[in-house]
Amino acid sequence: MKTKPTSQSAPARRSLGEGGFFNLRVLVCLFVFLAGAVLAVLGSAALANAFAQPRATKSAPNVTQAERDIPQSPDQGSGQNFWAHTNGPQGGDGIALATNPSGDVFVGTQGDGVFRSTDNGETWTGVNNGLTATNVRALAINSASHIFAGTFGGAFRSTDNGDSWTAVNNGLEFPFVISLAINSSGDIFAGTFEGGGVYRSTDNGDNWTLVDNGLTNTYVTSLAINASGHVFAATFGGGAFRSTDNGDGWTGLNTGVPNATFLSLAINASGYIFAGGDPLGGPVGVLRSTDNGDSWQPVNNGLTTGNGINALLATPNGSLFAGTYGDGVFRSTDNGRRSTMG
Repeated sequence: MKTKPTSQSAPARRSLGEGGFFNLRVLVCLFVFLAGAVLAVLGSAALANAFAQPRATKSAPNVTQAERDIPQSPDQGSGQNFWAHTNGPQGGDGIALATNPSGDVFVGTQGDGVFRSTDNGETWTGVNNGLTATNVRALAINSASHIFAGTFGGAFRSTDNGDSWTAVNNGLEFPFVISLAINSSGDIFAGTFEGGGVYRSTDNGDNWTLVDNGLTNTYVTSLAINASGHVFAATFGGGAFRSTDNGDGWTGLNTGVPNATFLSLAINASGYIFAGGDPLGGPVGVLRSTDNGDSWQPVNNGLTTGNGINALLATPNGSLFAGTYGDGVFRSTDNGRRSTMG
């Protein structure tokens, strides 16, 4: 009997088809793998480049050519750090600073009242008994160690080193007190928010009188008095003013810094005047005058903040403190020439 010949061609074709399909799948997978690897490398490079871009910074304030032409302090380019951060106060904006003859330092804050340090800024304690307005914009201390606080609720006085406070507002028709200064005779000067100007008290704060002749800007952010009794007033957008007659008349001091916004003033034992600027209106950082306010030089090495310098304080031991908006307090131990962070 004849047998039907078996055919090997069909299985062979079937095996060849399966092998070809398998090889095609291998090639496709290999291509996908290689493409993925290339894309991963390119993606990693792109991400690396993206993260390597410089961080966005705050926009620079509008600075006039006159401000750019302010001469640099000899120490400005030395690479030395002028300022050091203290250990507080925590969580508060340093708005105002003052020191008593014992060297205690007081800082007024925006909403948290007054803090006191008895160890040159290493530690701080809140002292707010009787201080019914805790947005403290100004502090000043007289020769009897009485402390005066300027607030959005008027003026307050403490006769026990800050342990308790009493309101003193008679005659203070515009009670938004944002700056204070006291001369060697005990006369107190209070600068107010725009609309008031400068008030003077000759009886330890019990009564106040407006003195603003020649003061063309009434937004008085800071006041300071030198050893000669000259009163200096910093204004918001109007630069600085000087009075040589106990506040009866005022003269503008704006050479090199026209229409400047100064937030703070301080005068050290050498008679140097320090002015804290505002980044929104310029200038930025701290400026120093060695000629009674006639000219100014920036001193900002180590001052690692781009925010406003709300308060400045020169202490009897030669330290200079700068209270900033949101960045705490900085300290200079050589009157602005060199500072460190604490």
